[in-house]
Amino acid sequence: MNTLNTIGRNFADALTTATTQNDMAAVSKNDSEKVHVSGAGRTLTFAYEQLRNAAEYTEEHLLLQRAIQRFYRRVFLTRDNKIVKNSGDELIIELTLAGYLQNDTIMASTIDKIDNLAIDYFAAHLKYSKEAWTLSVLAVEVERLLSQDLKRDVFTQFAYDHFLHSIDQEKVFGRQIPDFEIALFVAIQRALLKSDTATIRTALLHRYRQNPHTDVYGKTNEMIDQVLDSNTVEKLFRLVNRKGAPFRILWRLIDEHENVSQLLSSREQFLSAYETQIENEYSRINSRINKGIVKSVIFLIITKVLIGVAVEVPYDYLVHGAILVTPLAINLLFPPIYMILLRFTLRLPGEANSRALTDTIDHLLYGDKHTVTLTRNSRSGFGLAFNVAYAFFFVALFGGVALGLISLGFSLLHLFIFFIFLSTASFLGFRLSRQIRELELVAGQQDGITVLRDFLYIPFVVVGRWISEKYARVNIVAMVLDMVIELPLKTILHLIRQWGVFITSKKDEL
Repeated sequence: MNTLNTIGRNFADALTTATTQNDMAAVSKNDSEKVHVSGAGRTLTFAYEQLRNAAEYTEEHLLLQRAIQRFYRRVFLTRDNKIVKNSGDELIIELTLAGYLQNDTIMASTIDKIDNLAIDYFAAHLKYSKEAWTLSVLAVEVERLLSQDLKRDVFTQFAYDHFLHSIDQEKVFGRQIPDFEIALFVAIQRALLKSDTATIRTALLHRYRQNPHTDVYGKTNEMIDQVLDSNTVEKLFRLVNRKGAPFRILWRLIDEHENVSQLLSSREQFLSAYETQIENEYSRINSRINKGIVKSVIFLIITKVLIGVAVEVPYDYLVHGAILVTPLAINLLFPPIYMILLRFTLRLPGEANSRALTDTIDHLLYGDKHTVTLTRNSRSGFGLAFNVAYAFFFVALFGGVALGLISLGFSLLHLFIFFIFLSTASFLGFRLSRQIRELELVAGQQDGITVLRDFLYIPFVVVGRWISEKYARVNIVAMVLDMVIELPLKTILHLIRQWGVFITSKKDEL
């Protein structure tokens, strides 16, 4: 079949409408007055943001949102309505100096919209005292004003409709699930778009037409909290994530090409563009992994140096009367070297996977049969024996490594720090390998190196994931950077910019 089926035609029409609206918004933006930023501190601000982002180790597409959130956290600390009301201009200056925004691209009218949002969510912040309901949502809303793309909403709805009609609830859950539709929406946001909790919450609030002024804003957020933490979302996330590779390629194609709706009218042209996008994604993933390794190494070194200065060195002087060089050197050097070695075990998918991706999207958009039933993973549990053996291996591996390090002069504190950083590095490496698996529809080939890698580092990945979850909630390094560096740095630069404006006004009076 060389023409779009019903699903494909509806998708193409929606993309055409979204593209038209985006173009109209771009024309309006070009004709509007822009904000020009010419302030001091560009180099310092940009350098600090690179350091701060390395310390937080978040997804690249969330960096702008997190920067906005940190800005308004500082603003909300003032508890001053006047400062909040006039914060939009300073936000644009700060984001431009930090390199998140290009100069002369933001409309002056956008600042008024940002200020209005800040006022509304500051009032809600005082009322509810929950950052997740107010500050985090404000950051997402402001980011949408700065870089809104309606094609993202079209893609989300397309993927949602596909999985809604493809997933058999009876076979996946054994029954009909009351909150299935909202849980599926959350799972698609997490699995296909890598949305964080704040982005998902904001999207759900939009779907329910809720804002800080509505009477049930608090109750709606409580309901969203329950859904986000539900087992239903976790099961659906795993299912969508496993079957999501063709959709991820499709989203990247839509995001990077202006005429996808036109390409869809020709099966040959679209599939050719899709195959090219697959190769581009392989290349991009390879670059992202290399970049991720560098960021991981920087993150580990920064964190280890801070912990070494704050904990390890004082402990050695207090207990041993001198710095134990061997444990300190191993704890500092081994995790980064380990991360670099892991890089050589990560391999990109092959030609069979590319064909499977193309065939899947071809069937979805141009095929005769539209219904594909998805069920839970067909691989059943391996029973008690495998779990007991895995637990034994888990304990034996940690014990063997600990005995080897004790023979090198490690104390309990040194061992604790070593395992913390080894587990963290293992989890960071595992996260990088997940980027490859996200493009796999055909299971990758397991050779001796990858089997040995997985056999040795999976126990540390388990611990590293637990540490990462706790670290994300209480990121001590990020908190230190925010309070010791960012707050005084941004305050001083703000005063310098104000002083520059004052001097300019004085010169104009002469």
